[in-house]
Amino acid sequence: MATWAEVRQWQPDLVGQIGDHLAAQNRQVVGLQDELDAAKAAGWTGEAAESADKDLRLRRQELEDLAARLSAAVKIIDDSEQAVRELVRGVEATEEYAAKNGYRIDNGKVVELQDAGGFLTAATLQVEVQAILARAAEIDTELNSVLKRIVAGEIGDAGATTLAAAAAAGQDRISDEQRHRDLLAKYQVKTDSTKEWPSGVTGWLAEQAGFKKERVTESEAKLLDDLQARKGLLGLKEFADLRQDALHTAEGKFEGKGKTDGHADAFRHAYWNALMTQRYGEEWARDFATAHERNPSSHHIPVGMDLHNNEVGRQIARANPDASPEELATLVEQAVKDGKMVVIDKNDTLVPSNETNPGDTRDTRNNPWPTDNPGRNDDRDPGEPNAKPDQY
Repeated sequence: MATWAEVRQWQPDLVGQIGDHLAAQNRQVVGLQDELDAAKAAGWTGEAAESADKDLRLRRQELEDLAARLSAAVKIIDDSEQAVRELVRGVEATEEYAAKNGYRIDNGKVVELQDAGGFLTAATLQVEVQAILARAAEIDTELNSVLKRIVAGEIGDAGATTLAAAAAAGQDRISDEQRHRDLLAKYQVKTDSTKEWPSGVTGWLAEQAGFKKERVTESEAKLLDDLQARKGLLGLKEFADLRQDALHTAEGKFEGKGKTDGHADAFRHAYWNALMTQRYGEEWARDFATAHERNPSSHHIPVGMDLHNNEVGRQIARANPDASPEELATLVEQAVKDGKMVVIDKNDTLVPSNETNPGDTRDTRNNPWPTDNPGRNDDRDPGEPNAKPDQY
């Protein structure tokens, strides 16, 4: 992790110069397209021509990969330059503000001067310093990670057939990954312990009514127990019917493609949340859907997908309070088609649902996510669910 002194010495202009140099190199590579096309149209025949054509195809592919990698490097370096500029401005503003309030920042530590008399506290200022250092670490980690992947050949031309298309593919890949990181930063939730539900005396009654035991999070169990206390077994039956309706309706959408991490999955989550919002209110629907994603065995990428799509479903219900279930399903399906939902592509990246075709998303059925996800412990804690269901 960079120190405060190191961050103060970061030079965005130097980063920009590197980016400009790579951009110039990339333009030269893309500019070779006419020469490649001319070589292909030479009109040779015979073994020598076949050998030359094979060599040309190899050189073309090498240049397309190079264009993609250069373009990706230019994109991440340009993004880093802007981030460094903002960071340096933040450092300067923080140091100036500290000085005005009687403090100085020494090696990342806030030091109170003898004449300190401002309204700013050292603790508050220290939080700002740590936020800047954390952001510096993010910029450094992201840049190094992408550059290593470029050098390792992990970013290619995505099947492009021209140098310009290959360059665009490399840039798009970096943009997609940035959007992916932003989504994951926004849509995460701290894990919760799990338990078998239903349980106890009321659980026995629920089982007699046809409910099967399953493992749920403690937060889910709390909400379900509260719902049963308010509405009884009929209330639980109604809740289960809503979930089954969402599941069965989703099976008929997008030809059933993407039932896990794909388009049908996105529809199911959004439609289920829309139905819950209409029946129990947006706050309770949000509490329950979020509680459901707190299972510690769930991977953070599909959790991010589900939390985002859940929110879209609740928004649709809020905007259409009088819609019938069929009308809600139509609105949710259209939202998937319009790219308002996200799905997971074959690169394990969250992408808008209109940027990849149904059936072209992650094959989770044959490539399950790991269930040991210690990083989930660092995600945001929404607190104990406390919403009460509407219409009880």
